Amino acid sequence: MTSTSPQIFFTAPWEPVSVRRGDALGLGALADQFANAVAPDLSNRISDGRWVTLLAWSLIQSQQVFQAAGGRSVVTRQEQTQRYAWLRPLELLWVARTIGLLQEDTEDWKQRPLPGRRRVAPWIDGNMKADRFGMTPKQFQSYRQTGVYGGYRRAFRKWPGLTVGDGWTPGQQSVALSRWLDSKLKGARLQLPDDVSRSAKLARNKEGRDGESKWWLEHWQNFVQAGKDAELNTLPRQRGDFSVLPESGLLKPIIFGDDAAGRKRLTIARSIAKSSAVDHASLCEYLSQHFSSDTTIARMAAFSRLADAGLDAMNFVNNALMREPKVPLAVLAKGSVAKEVCKTLQAAAKAWLGVQSPFIRHADSADRFAHSMAVTAVPVDCFRQLLQHHETYGGGLRWFVLRDAHVEARTLSNGEASRFGFRLWALCRLAVQCGVLTKMPKALHDDIEPDNDDDFDEQ
Repeated sequence: MTSTSPQIFFTAPWEPVSVRRGDALGLGALADQFANAVAPDLSNRISDGRWVTLLAWSLIQSQQVFQAAGGRSVVTRQEQTQRYAWLRPLELLWVARTIGLLQEDTEDWKQRPLPGRRRVAPWIDGNMKADRFGMTPKQFQSYRQTGVYGGYRRAFRKWPGLTVGDGWTPGQQSVALSRWLDSKLKGARLQLPDDVSRSAKLARNKEGRDGESKWWLEHWQNFVQAGKDAELNTLPRQRGDFSVLPESGLLKPIIFGDDAAGRKRLTIARSIAKSSAVDHASLCEYLSQHFSSDTTIARMAAFSRLADAGLDAMNFVNNALMREPKVPLAVLAKGSVAKEVCKTLQAAAKAWLGVQSPFIRHADSADRFAHSMAVTAVPVDCFRQLLQHHETYGGGLRWFVLRDAHVEARTLSNGEASRFGFRLWALCRLAVQCGVLTKMPKALHDDIEPDNDDDFDEQ
């Protein structure tokens, strides 16, 4: 007798999806609207023009080998996976080169954006014997999102000339950057054999064996050679380095060029340089007033005030639970600091609701939050509203929850949550590197983006 009941067949091992603390108040999508208005086709991770140069070079080199191995199209997900398999080892080799050349100065290379360094550094110390640069298979797979190219992919899809628009096939600007970098590599210059087809195809066919990484290690054995001015010309810059890059003449027309997004980035960066703002809040106020004709930017200051006040309240609860993982709501709400936090949040909520403006996509998320927080500044009720909003609308893992009049910790942080920066630090840092600005604006000088190298899963 044939069964007609439904059956489920597992064709691949199931793995739980990793989720992290994220958009605690559900305001991230709206924050992106403001960021797109002042820094289009950018992200917080795209903040070092040198990595644009290194990735352009890596695209050129890996494209040659990808095609030699039989790759042609990058239309399907499988084809893109095969294409990235040839790019990923070069990303990690640039991380390894940086660590290797600066190995005696640990504090130096730790100040540079080197995703994966916590695995790559021991890999170098172990004579580069471990597979996958010392990463677990899961970490190696997720590097497509956590690695450098994952962070800069938007630039390579959107900025004119870096690729043909697909994010993979190099364009003329990448060719020019690659040639410039080649001339600076000296003893570390990559020399591929005339015919790489046979060995590349063999490496590609070793599925699951990390064949592409081993192929690059075999063919770029001198990747850690120094040469004259290697640090100046070939390494990612320290996060606090606000100097002009030697290749700025090539980068400026890419990042601040004649396309609409490039002109907008240039206009905003130059405007920020003229402001007298001394901190992020006053800078947002300046931009909202200076670009009041833009209906989105005009409301950025009010949104920043609301979001900052909300995160201040979240951080207040987080810090209290660091001392005791379960606290009565009434105890949490005691004290002058709690009163001030709630008073500030209520005022910011009322200010947001008090401004009428044309439609902004995702503004309903801020409206919803503001309506719930504008009701009262009484700490017990204020924190109750905050906790309910966080549990209902927050993204990612919950920081804490309200249960039976007690606040219970879930996923706390050792540090305070980062505020929405609207990509302004990244924008101005790139502007300084390209010579568009002579110095980093005072309001942003110390607002350095945190290191995200801990994003690797340990599961």
